[in-house]
Amino acid sequence: MEKLSSNIIANSLNFHARDNANSIAMVYGDRRTTWKELGNRANRMANALIGAGVRKNDKVAFMFHNCPAFLETNYAIQCAGAIPVPVNYRFTGPEITYQVNHSDARVFIYEATFAEAVEAAAPQLAKIERFVCDGPSTITGCAAYEDFLNSGKTDIPQVATDWSDVAVMVYTGGTTGFPKGVMLTYAGHVDMFCNLFASIVTRTAEVDLTAEQLKGITKIVAVPGMGLAPGLLRTRLARKILSSKKAYTSIEKAVRYLLTHPPATRIGYKSTVRFMTPSMPFFHDASYQILMLGVLLGNTCQIMVDGLSFDPEKILSAVEAERPLFMANVPTGWKKLVSFPDFHKYNVKSLLAIATGAGVCPVDLKKKMFEKFPGVLLLDMFGQTEMTPITSFRVDTGPENLKERSVGKSILDVRVVDEKGNDVPQGEVGEIMYRSGWIMKGYYKDNEKTAEAMQDGWFKGGDLGYIDEDGEVRLVDRKKECINTGGEKVFPMEVEEVLHHHPAVDDVCIIGVPDEEWGHTVRAVIKPVAGTTPDPADILAFCKGKLAGFKIPRSVVLVDELPLSPVGKMLRAKIRELYGKP
Repeated sequence: MEKLSSNIIANSLNFHARDNANSIAMVYGDRRTTWKELGNRANRMANALIGAGVRKNDKVAFMFHNCPAFLETNYAIQCAGAIPVPVNYRFTGPEITYQVNHSDARVFIYEATFAEAVEAAAPQLAKIERFVCDGPSTITGCAAYEDFLNSGKTDIPQVATDWSDVAVMVYTGGTTGFPKGVMLTYAGHVDMFCNLFASIVTRTAEVDLTAEQLKGITKIVAVPGMGLAPGLLRTRLARKILSSKKAYTSIEKAVRYLLTHPPATRIGYKSTVRFMTPSMPFFHDASYQILMLGVLLGNTCQIMVDGLSFDPEKILSAVEAERPLFMANVPTGWKKLVSFPDFHKYNVKSLLAIATGAGVCPVDLKKKMFEKFPGVLLLDMFGQTEMTPITSFRVDTGPENLKERSVGKSILDVRVVDEKGNDVPQGEVGEIMYRSGWIMKGYYKDNEKTAEAMQDGWFKGGDLGYIDEDGEVRLVDRKKECINTGGEKVFPMEVEEVLHHHPAVDDVCIIGVPDEEWGHTVRAVIKPVAGTTPDPADILAFCKGKLAGFKIPRSVVLVDELPLSPVGKMLRAKIRELYGKP
């Protein structure tokens, strides 16, 4: 079969740029970019990186909000055979310093919107040989983004990559300590996509779908033969066949062929899948995975709302104007959207399927989502970055039969174990563990943490939950102390380390407080230095510039003593019990 490059992404991207040239690959406000334009710009940037000395498996850090530059930069890095290291654009200088230095990145590409934080970190980034900024920069020798991109040729890069190579390094924290670089491979992404698509098709054969929902599945899951599904799924025999293991295997093979043989993707070019992920930043793997799927399929159109903040009015206007088929949000995003007072003024009927992820979506919120988007298919996705990232999903077809804290059936091997690693009976709470072919390659430069996360080939997810009578995963809580606030993770020790430097803080414990909008908010429980009574506002102001905004405590409680164990460890459960009420 014809091949344009020995580089996986360059091969796929340039097939789409040639054979689906005029189809729109991404929309950002009023700006539209075709696959041909995206391919040419990614080629130029890739060749500019190669010209700047970037070699295979080198790391390139980049920091953009959800905009076209994120996509073209990411694909360019991969086309150059290098490894993208997306940086959270909410990070402060010290946080950028840690991630970029730890990743061993040689080039740092960023947008001027975040210049203050990046330029504060720049003097400490000794390994960075070249800075590139989209906008004004005060860093000596920093190249202008467009000038750097245009210095490269449009020739298709030929740096060979293999499916076992690292496709991206996404930084995630454990529940304690500094963020870890999770190495995810090209093969891992393909394996996950194949099993996810096969699971979606076979599981929708098990539920009663309306004609519109059937149509939605066939439009979104671009697998050969899916056009026949609406007719087939109306018959009991066909539904039985499609929900079988044999059908699953056939669909998985078909998807794998599509994703690994770019010329075969022409079959989907006539059916562009227009989608939005407005509350999911691209540096987060919940959204990043879709960008990987898009470049392999070549029939997607990523619709982005211009701007940094989650603006319900802009998002609903974009839905009405651009008519996406699919939209995904974190639960906090969905809550803001469905509670927007002027929601009724917008036409959202183009949406055939919606998805929620990166946090548990409450049943009450799902009911409101069905009220505002009647007739849609709702997919509740769950996963972890280390699993590339999806591990399970639930299909909801309406407000009936919703389950609290259920994230559906797994798409891989799953176990629930006790503290000794023994399987627990169905319905009993334990730690959830996973095994699959798309697990991470490991944590970058941290064999010890990688070994700690694995047990005989199983990944220890750190979530407490159980398998219910329907075989669905029900989440109970995090095993450790990670705080999930609006889809972002906050690690208590990192915040505590900052607050320990405050002159009036003797000791501190960071806890999560239940919150209807954010899931949890961050609270600092502080034992002041004797004879002092720090102002809570001063405590919060102290954190600014040292922590990303979502990590800064929303509330402060001053106490005389913090409960400690006999060996001096903080008794977090007791502290939550005493001071963790909203």
